[in-house]
Amino acid sequence: MTQLSCSPSAPLMSLLPPGDYAGVKHALREAEVYYNMDVNCLDPLGRSALLIAIENENLEIMELLLDHGIHTGDALLYAIRKEVVGAVELLLSHRRPSGEKQVPSLMMDSQFSEFTPDITPIMLAAHTNNYEIIKLLVQRKVTIPRPHQIRCDCVECVSSSEVDSLRHSRSRLNIYKALASPSLIALSSEDPILTAFRLGWELKELSKVENEFRQEYEELSQQCKRFAKDLLDQARSSRELETILNHRDNDQSEELDPRQCHDLAKLKLAIKYHQKEFVAQPNCQQLLATLWYDGFPGWRRRHWAVKLVTCFIIGLLFPAFSLIYLLAPKSALGRFIKKPFIKFICHTASYLTFLFLLLLASQHIARTNLHMQGPPPTIVEWMILPWVLGFIWAEIKEMWDGGFTEYIHDWWNLMDFAMNSLYLATISLKIVAYVKYNSSRPREEWEMWHPTLIAEALFAIANIFSSLRLISLFTANSHLGPLQISLGRMLLDILKFLFIYCLVLLAFANGLNQLYFYYETKASEEPNNCKGIRCEKQNNAFSTLFETLQSLFWSIFGLLNLYVTNVKARHEFTEFVGATMFGTYNVISLVVLLNMLIAMMNNSYQLIADHADIEWKFARTKLWMSYFDEGGTLPPPFNIIPSPKSVWYLLMWLHNKLCRRGQPPGEGSHKCENLREFTHQYTSNLLVKRYVAAMIRSAKTDEGLTEENFKVRRRPISRSVKRHDTLLLLIQSESARSDGGVVLVVLGKSVIFSFDHKTKHLKYKTMPTSSLTPVQSVLEKLSEGPIRNFPLQPKERTTSWIKSVAVPTAATVPFRIKAEPSRPSFGSR
Repeated sequence: MTQLSCSPSAPLMSLLPPGDYAGVKHALREAEVYYNMDVNCLDPLGRSALLIAIENENLEIMELLLDHGIHTGDALLYAIRKEVVGAVELLLSHRRPSGEKQVPSLMMDSQFSEFTPDITPIMLAAHTNNYEIIKLLVQRKVTIPRPHQIRCDCVECVSSSEVDSLRHSRSRLNIYKALASPSLIALSSEDPILTAFRLGWELKELSKVENEFRQEYEELSQQCKRFAKDLLDQARSSRELETILNHRDNDQSEELDPRQCHDLAKLKLAIKYHQKEFVAQPNCQQLLATLWYDGFPGWRRRHWAVKLVTCFIIGLLFPAFSLIYLLAPKSALGRFIKKPFIKFICHTASYLTFLFLLLLASQHIARTNLHMQGPPPTIVEWMILPWVLGFIWAEIKEMWDGGFTEYIHDWWNLMDFAMNSLYLATISLKIVAYVKYNSSRPREEWEMWHPTLIAEALFAIANIFSSLRLISLFTANSHLGPLQISLGRMLLDILKFLFIYCLVLLAFANGLNQLYFYYETKASEEPNNCKGIRCEKQNNAFSTLFETLQSLFWSIFGLLNLYVTNVKARHEFTEFVGATMFGTYNVISLVVLLNMLIAMMNNSYQLIADHADIEWKFARTKLWMSYFDEGGTLPPPFNIIPSPKSVWYLLMWLHNKLCRRGQPPGEGSHKCENLREFTHQYTSNLLVKRYVAAMIRSAKTDEGLTEENFKVRRRPISRSVKRHDTLLLLIQSESARSDGGVVLVVLGKSVIFSFDHKTKHLKYKTMPTSSLTPVQSVLEKLSEGPIRNFPLQPKERTTSWIKSVAVPTAATVPFRIKAEPSRPSFGSR
C-alpha cells in the first residue's frame, strides 16, 4: 500500500471510471489465474480501486472488489465523507468468505491518511450530518464517548494533554462537533430538545475556556440552539406544543410539585440555558400569549383607549381584589386575580402606589421638627412600612422557591436586595435615633455620623433604586422593551470601561500627588479658610491621594481649573510638568477612553437592534413567567397577611412530613407519570420525523439541478456519454424521432437533452420528473445491447430505478416539446 502506482494494474484502473462491470470482472478473474495484477495497487493520486469505485458510486464494482479480498483501508470513512449511502451500507454489511464480518480499519501509515486517528465512522458521519448514514451506524449500536470535563485532571486527560496538547484539544473539538450534529441528536436522544439545551450550554461554557477555538465552539452552540428551535417549528397543534413545553426531566420531577402539570417546565429550562431562539419561536410565543391574556379574549384587537381604561380600573380595584382573594381564594373573583395578566396589573398598581408614597415622603407634607435628633415616624412613613415588609417577604419566597443560585443570577433581584437592605438600614437607624436621642438640637451642631443623618442619606439612595426599578416593567412593551435591554447591555460596557479608566486614574493620581505633595498649604493660608477643590477659589487639588482622585474625576466634566497646577513658589519647571501631566490625562480620558466607551455602547445597541425581536421576546417571556407561577398572587402589602389558604397549605405540609414519612407514592401517580412520558415520547418522535422530512426536502431544494451545479452532478454520466458512442447515437435518433429531445434522469432529476444536428452540439434543460412519461422500450434499449457498461441492470423495474438515488443512473425517454416563443432556449453545453 505504500507504492503510488503499479503498471500491471493500469488496465483495471482504466476500467473503473467508465464503470465497466464486465471488464473489471474479467480483469479480476485473470488476476486470480495469472497473478498479473495487484488489486490493492494505488493510482498516481493515491487512490485504490475501491476508493475510485466509491467516488464513482459504482456499487456493483465495489461488491466485486470486496469479494476478491481488496484491502478496505479507510474506505468506510471515504464513503461517509462522500455521503454514498449504498457504499457505506455495503462496507458495513460485507463479510469475509469465512463468515466473519470485516471491520474496516484505517490505513497502516496514518501520516498519509486523509483522516486523523481520532476520527471514527460515527464521528465523520455526524460531521457531515447525513441522516441515512448516521441511522445505519446507530442501528449497529455505534456510539460516541462523551469527553471529560474541560477542567478534568484525571490521569488520562493530563497525560494526553502533556503528550500532545494540540491533538488533545482537536480531539475534544471533533467529538463535540459530532455530538452537536442535529441528525445524531435526533436519532440517539430520547429528549432531543433537552439534549440540545444542555449541549449548547456546555459548548458555550467551553468557548469561554478554550479561547483558541472560541469561534468553533460558539458556532456549534448556535447550531444546537437552531436545532431545538427547528424542532419546535414542527409542532402543528397547541396540544403538541403543551406536551413539549410542560415536560419535565428527572431532575425537575424531584424539585417541582407533582400537582403542577402545566408549569411550562421545558420553557423554564430554555430560559435557564439562554435558548433565546427557542423562547422567541412563534409557536412558543403564541402559546404564552394565550396563557397571558387568559380571560381577555380579543384583547390585542381592542382600541388602546379601551385597554388603558380597563387597566386603570383594575389597578384601582387591586385592594378589593386582594381582600376577596384573602377571604375566598376559590371564588370566581378569587380565581380572576390569579390570572397572569390581572396579577401583573395588580402588582404594577401596588408598586406605583408605593412610589407615590415615596414622593409624598420626599415632599415633607407632614410637618415635623427639623431639629429633633430622633424624630418619630410620620404618617406617610408608617404607610410605607407595610410595602417594605411585603417586598422583603416576596424576595424571601422567591429565593426559597428558586434557590439562592438562581436568585443571584437575575440582576433585578440584586437591585431588589440592595433596595430592601437600604430600607431596612434606614428603619434600623431611625429606631436607634428615636431611642437614643429624644431632644432637640440645631442641625448644624449634629455630628457627621449621626444616625438620623445616615438614615436620611440611605433613604434618599433607596428612593433612587425604587424609581429605577420601574424600568423592568418596560419589558412588557414592544417599543420600550428593546431600549431597556440595550440599557442593560450598556451597563456592562460601562463596567468594562471603568476598569480601564480606574487604572488610568490611579496612575495619574499617584504621579500628580507625588509631584504636588510638597506644596500643600493649610486652610488658614487660603481665602475664606477653605481648602480643596470645592472652594470658590480651588486649591490643594493634588495635595493628597484622595483629593487628587476627586480632582481628576471632576475634571472630566470641566469642573477643575488649570491654575490648580500652579504653586506659590517660583518653580516653573514643576508647574510645566504638572500641567503637562494634567493635560495628558485629559487627552487620554476624554479623547481616547470616552470615545472608546461611546463606540462600545454603540456596538452593544446595534447588537440588540439587529436582534431586537428575539431579545425583546426573550426578556418579555422571563417577565411573563414570573407571573405564571402558582405563588405570589397577592401584591404588597397584602402578601404579608396570613390567608386561610396559607394556613391550610402549612397544615398539609406538616401532615405530609409527619404522617406520610417513608410512604411510597400511589399507583395512580405512577400511571399518570407514565402516561405523560409516553405522550411526550410520542410527540417528540413526531417532531423528529417531521424535522427529518423537512431537512431532506430542504436539501433536495438546495441541491437542485441547475446549470451552475450540473457539471458536478453529471460527471459520472458525462464520462459514460463520452466513452459510449451508442448512447449519443441513441440520443440523436430519439431526438430526431420525437422532434423535441430525450430525457436523462440523473439521481431522480430529469434533464431534457436535445441534439442540434446543425451545430452537432448537445443541449440540455432541467424539468420536473412528474411531467414526464417514461417509455419502457427506451429503458430496455439502455439496459441491453452494446451499452453493457452503463450502471443499469436489465432486471430492474422502471419505477424502482427512477426512484433510486444511491447510484447515478441514466435513461433516455422521448419527450415532445411544443414550440413556445416565451420558453427560454436550452443552454448550450
